[in-house]
Amino acid sequence: MAETALSPGVAEVLLGNTWFRELPDDLARALVSAATLRSFRAGEVIHCQGDPSDALYAVVSGSVKVSSISADGRECVFRYLTPGNWFGEIGMLDGLPRTHDAVAAQAARVLLLPPEALADLLARHPVLYKFLALLLCRVVRTAFTMLNDTTLLSVSARLAKRLLSFAESAPAGGEIAVRLTQDELATLVNTTRQTVNKRLADWQKLGWIELRYGRIVIRNLDALRQLHLDE
Repeated sequence: MAETALSPGVAEVLLGNTWFRELPDDLARALVSAATLRSFRAGEVIHCQGDPSDALYAVVSGSVKVSSISADGRECVFRYLTPGNWFGEIGMLDGLPRTHDAVAAQAARVLLLPPEALADLLARHPVLYKFLALLLCRVVRTAFTMLNDTTLLSVSARLAKRLLSFAESAPAGGEIAVRLTQDELATLVNTTRQTVNKRLADWQKLGWIELRYGRIVIRNLDALRQLHLDE
């Protein structure tokens, strides 16, 4: 049977996000029932910078890369969004074009809430304005944190912090694996692939992580936390 936006599995993923979990029950149900699920292949574009803002999104499975690319091909990665994370709120609030590209980093299922459905929800549930503002605050905090980290933290501390951020969003009780390439991690922490490769190799020797094909398995969260906290 095809999965729908109201399937229990979808609700379970969304409830893993504190923003969605704190919505009033009737609003959460209404939001999900008004949305649709769409699948994207790895590398498929969800939207491009400058596109009309046509939906509020939530990642249900896989991951989504939010980035921008300069005229000479250099890429600035802003976020990698894992299941339960929402995006697209900026355009939904101001009605202006998309500020970044969004691409499925892995095969992904994404929940889409179109503008007309969102407008209807806002009319029936005005408290949603508050929650959209809180969602936007998360984006602003992330931007300030990234700027602060790039300026004040060492490469090792930035890399440890980034791995920890993905570990915290991993399902409880399972293997803690970060499914990013070393090139992608280098872009996220504003350094070279060679530098990331050396740090990861050193940490694997210490038993903190395990490098596998297509993913990094975290074995010692405390060691990474301490490395980050020491700065």
